[in-house]
Formats: sequence, C-alpha cells, structure tokens
Amino acid sequence: MNKLFGHKILAGAMLFGFMLAGSSCEDEVGIKVTPETPFADKTLYEVIVNDPELTDFVEVVNACGEECADSLFKQSRVYTVWAPVNGTFNKDSIIAETVADSTGNSNRDIVFRSFVEAHVANHLVPANGTLESDNMVLLLNNKNAVFTGSYKTGYTFSGVELVEKNIRVRNGILHKIATPSEYKYSIWEYLKVAERVDSVAEYLYSYNVTEFNEGQSIAGPIVNGEQTFIDSVFTTTNVWLDAWRGVGNINSEDSTYIVYVPTNELWADMVTKAEAHYNYDFSFANMTEATKIERDSLRTYYARLHNLKYMTYSVNEQKHVQSSDSAMPAYRGGKRALFAKADLEKNVIYEKELSNGTFKVVDAMPYSQIDLWHDTIFLEGENQAMWGFGDNVPTAVEVLTAYKSQINKDSMLIGAEVSGGAYFGYLRESGAATASFKIPKVLSAKYHVAIIVVPQNITNEFVDKEKMYPNKFTISVKQAPGTGSAIKLYEAPRTKPLYSDPFKLDTIFLTTNGEKAVIEPKYCEFYEGTKASDYNVTLEVSTIAATNSEKNKGINYDTSIRIDKIILIPILDSEE
Repeated sequence: MNKLFGHKILAGAMLFGFMLAGSSCEDEVGIKVTPETPFADKTLYEVIVNDPELTDFVEVVNACGEECADSLFKQSRVYTVWAPVNGTFNKDSIIAETVADSTGNSNRDIVFRSFVEAHVANHLVPANGTLESDNMVLLLNNKNAVFTGSYKTGYTFSGVELVEKNIRVRNGILHKIATPSEYKYSIWEYLKVAERVDSVAEYLYSYNVTEFNEGQSIAGPIVNGEQTFIDSVFTTTNVWLDAWRGVGNINSEDSTYIVYVPTNELWADMVTKAEAHYNYDFSFANMTEATKIERDSLRTYYARLHNLKYMTYSVNEQKHVQSSDSAMPAYRGGKRALFAKADLEKNVIYEKELSNGTFKVVDAMPYSQIDLWHDTIFLEGENQAMWGFGDNVPTAVEVLTAYKSQINKDSMLIGAEVSGGAYFGYLRESGAATASFKIPKVLSAKYHVAIIVVPQNITNEFVDKEKMYPNKFTISVKQAPGTGSAIKLYEAPRTKPLYSDPFKLDTIFLTTNGEKAVIEPKYCEFYEGTKASDYNVTLEVSTIAATNSEKNKGINYDTSIRIDKIILIPILDSEE
C-alpha cells in the first residue's frame, strides 16, 4: 500500500469538507458540486495516490518519510494541493537528496520544505472567478505564491499553468499543474545548499533549538492523566537570526538583505587569524572559575562573531546611510562601520537572487582585522571604575572639568577640547605622583599606546611661559595574572623618561629607541567587566620631580598627573 497520507484521515474529517462536498449549488463559473460528485466522499490521500498522473509526486512525498506525510494531512485541517503531473521534474534526483550519506546526514528536510510544502496550503483555495495579479497564497513553508487568472484565460500558480483545477474532495481541493513551481530559497535556507560555504552554514545552524510549542498545538484528550495533542507544533529558534546581535532576520520573507558569505577556505583563514587574538587559555583573577572548555568556548564564539557581523546588510537600513557609495552592516551590537560598496563587490565570485535578498559568495576579504574586530581602545582618564588604586585613592586625586567654554579667551590654549569635558587629576604641590589605570577588553594582539596629557593651565588665562612646566614621566604596562609573576609589556626607565608639552593637549606615545613602542598582551581580556579588578592589563604612570641640580639651572617639572585619555591603537599582524 502506498504510504502517502497513510495515517488514517478520519471519516468525519472537517466541517468545511462536508460543507464543500455535501452542498448542491453552482459557483460563479458554473461548476456544479453535489453529493454525487465523484470525489465528494474521498480524501486527498485516496485521490492523489490513485491518480496515474501524480505517481512521481507521490514518490517524492514518500521519500521524505511517513512523518512528513503525516504532518501534511492532519485530520483537523483542510488543504489545497497544487500537484505537478508526471514527467515534468526529475524525481530521481530529488529523491536522491533524501537519502542519508555515510554520516547519516541528508537533505530530506530541505526537500520536504522546498518541494512538498511549496505546493500545499492549509486552507481552501479554489480557482473561481477572477483572481487579481497580486493574489497571494500562504503555503505550508510560510512562503507566498501568486495564484492568479480567470475562468476564461486560465489560472496560474507561481506562473505555472493549471492543467486541471478544482478537484473537490472531502478534506480539500486538488489542482494539477503543468510543472513544479520554482522554489526560491531564503538566504537562511540557501546557506544550507550553496556550494563552498557550508563551514559558515554549519556553524550558524548548530545554534538551532527546536522546542515543543504548546500554545500553537491543538490539544486532544487527556490520557492517563496527561494532556495529548492532536496536532503538535514545534518551533525552531536560533540566536543568530537577530538584527541586534546576530546576522539579521535572514530567515524572514518580510526582510530584504544582501549577504557576502566567505568560502570555506576564506572562512578557515579568517577564523584562524582571529582565534590567535582571542587567547583565553589562562586563569586570570576574574576567570579562575572558568574551565578550559569555557574559555575555549569564548574564543570560538568571539573569533566567529566578529567575522560574521559584517557579512549581512539590510537593504531597508541603507536609507540611513548618507553616501550611496557606502553600506552599513546590519549587526547592531557594537561598532557599525561603513564600508565602500566597491570594496564589498570586488571579491564576489558568485551571486543569486533569492526570496528575501541577494546571496553573494566572496573568496577574499576586502577588510583588515582592524576593520573587523581589532578595535582601538579608548579609556577616559576620569573613568573611576578603571582607576588602579583599589580602595586607597589618594585625597589629591579627583575628576577635573575643562569644557571648551571654560577655557579663558585670553589663554594660549583657547580652542583646546578635552574629551568629555573632564579628565583625571592627581594634583601635587611637590613630590612625585604615581597613578595606575586598568585597560579593559584588550586582545592578545599588538598595540601602540598613547596618553593624552592635559597642561596645568588649561582653564587659566595666560601666565608667564616660564611658569608652565612640562611633565617628566616614567610609564610601564604589565599584564598580571591571578597567579604567577606579572608579564611586563613595556617599561620606560628613569634614564629614558617621556616629556609632555606644557603648552598643548599633548598626545605622548610610548616609545622604544625613538620609535613607537609595541605592546602585545599574551592573553585576551575581551569580556564584559565593570570594575578595575575585572581586568589585568595595567598602565602605570609616575612623574619625576626636578633635581636640585636642575632647579639651579632653572629647570623645573610639573609633578601632578593630568590625563585626558589613554589610547591603545591596534597594529595589523603584518606591520612592525
């Protein structure tokens, strides 16, 4: 016996089915429906499996498995089926997709959705009267198909001609169509079948979670004290299918996107490079409870997130981009850089128009790691949460303000602008001062480091030039793990101090032998911390007072510390 729908559609069926089969009337095109109509007492199962023109369609549905046929023709619903007639499609190639390979994987679910469900609606859709050109039918796979035409001109389903229409049965309507309707994948679906991009697809699809949806399921009787369901509905969700911190709603037919998907080879290269800079394999103070598996999970996640979040572009959002030559990624969970459309397009090796946008495959990335994930780190000096004094903040330390409007019009610093209008101040009348700052979210990557020093008279009117003293600094940077010795990343000895310019907001780079110094934290600290103790990279700055010998020569230094901002500037791996 043929398996299709072979799950006992009840004789009672649906009220709609009885009304349709049992009424004796004429519709507007003169089709008479009476109890004597040949199929009025038959089900879709009985009609389709016994139709010699539909045996190919039956075989494909059977290949998807009994549970697929069962889920299509529940006795609690009525259906409309547009069945392609024999000889109009390659049934053998479609059935081959449903056969599991040596690993047990098959494309059976894809065939079911893209072929079977693409020809079925779970409501009655007769070919009656005139159907407008924009008449849409919602199919079981949640895609829309255009069903249009008239009794005189004929009807089409997704552009395909109906060769026989309005075969009325007890639980629905059957139409026969000349060929299968062309299925248009969504971007999310096409990821699973496109060539050379299965690495990205496997990673994203691994986050699928399928759960029973009781609210959408149809309850049945209570058996042995437990609720049963006539129609069980399961819902699949995926955290990546999100416009805020994911790749966008690329599974939605109501959204339009352009995606640039890296080939397997490119993806492997991108991930390998990123993982080197997300090295969490160490027990820092705030990570002592994290197992190696958990740290490796962070590494895996971030190394992929920061490469994926620039893959998707919402067509609707581009109206917010002022330049027509630029595009803004859909990801909204962090920095939203603009990219030149010409750069995005230059490495495209394949593209296809899909139901909700354009799918493009790239074999080279036009962005550098700095464009993608190796960000500049800015730490405001006044950010007290990152001060490294612990609970022993000196009384001379405070947050000072210097808004542009506060700078005296007679000052030589008129026009200077302190970031945020505030800065860190450790004010000393005499004697050296030392302050330390914890640097958040560093990667195990290379950086140049700079501090922006605020001059002592930034808000005062012009004073004698000889009374505006520079700072003389020693600066060190270290990474201190929870156990073991600190890792020195940079140290400016007293014999080679750094000096500030007292007449400007001075950006001072840490240097080695006259060149910008390079620091490279060994371990990544990219996580959501909120206080200084969460982080372990520390920049320490100390002032040096003038010696008596220097004072005798008229040389003096400002021993207070005033810092507007600390900046870590990323360096490409290929740069020295």
